[in-house]
Amino acid sequence: MTDSDEWDIQSSMKAFILAIEEKSMSVDDAFGQFDGDENGTLDGPELYRGLMDLTGDVLSPGQISAIIKAFDNNEDHRIDLEELKAAVEYHQTLEEE
Repeated sequence: MTDSDEWDIQSSMKAFILAIEEKSMSVDDAFGQFDGDENGTLDGPELYRGLMDLTGDVLSPGQISAIIKAFDNNEDHRIDLEELKAAVEYHQTLEEE
């Protein structure tokens, strides 16, 4: 996914959720793989590499920033495990409606 005209956060979340389901991973598992420095948060480069490795999507820095801004509830410019879980739950709820 590289066409910014067709990209939105929901499409990235769909790809993420589908990929973890296909690989029988939990959100915790994916977070652990993404968190390269093991500090309990995902910064932009970690999120970029993690999504690229997991889903094959190559996102722009602006797209990565948009994802972080959307999920970063405590405004530390990073995504922690609880924020990622909340985002996944929210997007799964959207899919069910």
